[in-house]
Amino acid sequence: MTRGFKYYAIVTSVMLVMLATGACSRKEQIPQGILSKEVMASTISEVLQAEEKVNHLHLTNDSAKKVFAVMRGKIFQKTGIPDSVFERSMNYYIDHPKDLELIYTALVDSLNLKEQRASVRQQ
Repeated sequence: MTRGFKYYAIVTSVMLVMLATGACSRKEQIPQGILSKEVMASTISEVLQAEEKVNHLHLTNDSAKKVFAVMRGKIFQKTGIPDSVFERSMNYYIDHPKDLELIYTALVDSLNLKEQRASVRQQ
């Protein structure tokens, strides 16, 4: 399995686990201080892409964790999203699996599109 597909497998696995728990998503507005589904999908995409870049560096686990922490910090700095807000939002969506499914569906679609564009450029 290539590393790019590893992330799709992880995303799919998380989605399936969340749906398998049987937790119901209630029809309610997203509370203040929680990132929108669109912002979550975009941010998760950037985090996964950073992780992919770190994996291509073939560093030891300790070094990779340090480099990834720096890259993740830069993502949150660039987007202006505090990591605590991201974590709180992730916890919220984990408790609302139907919303999380929408986020991961958008995420997978976005990553597939980026991969298709990259392969077209390489041809």
